[in-house]
Amino acid sequence: MADATVPAPPARYKALLNGKAHEVIVAENGDVTVDGRVCRASLAIASPPTGYSLLLDGVSVPLLARAGAPGEWEVAIDGRTHAIEVLDERQAKIRELSVVSGEAAGISALKAPMPGLVVQVAVEEGEVVQAGATVVIVEAMKMENELRAAASAKVARILVGPGDAVNKAQILVEFSEVDGV
Repeated sequence: MADATVPAPPARYKALLNGKAHEVIVAENGDVTVDGRVCRASLAIASPPTGYSLLLDGVSVPLLARAGAPGEWEVAIDGRTHAIEVLDERQAKIRELSVVSGEAAGISALKAPMPGLVVQVAVEEGEVVQAGATVVIVEAMKMENELRAAASAKVARILVGPGDAVNKAQILVEFSEVDGV
């Protein structure tokens, strides 16, 4: 009987670019699917430490990429710089579960995606946060999870502090609209 190897499942990511989420699937064979469009892609170092050549469907695209906070990248292509946040499936699900619909104004409250322990509150009441900013870090199942703001908003009320045990779906931070917006 021949020894058949089972291909690894494709890696799935959510890339946040210019306020829009894109589904990215990377197959083991080099195919990349972005929002349902399949293309052949490879990346090679062109000029260390930040210069790369992206080969996309046979066309070379020079780019510069600089890592920021975990999962955050600043990418320059054709003289334009883009901030990109990349979440794996687990991070995307945690982000999705941590946001709950707010009041009629459309502002969301930050909610615990699972039971855990608050490690850090990274904001203060009255502070204005941008979409994607870390608000609270919760440890769950021996992993630290950064819970981030879903949209630009003002921190209205912080309901937890470091060392607090939290339950799934517990509201951690409430937001309000940014003045003048």
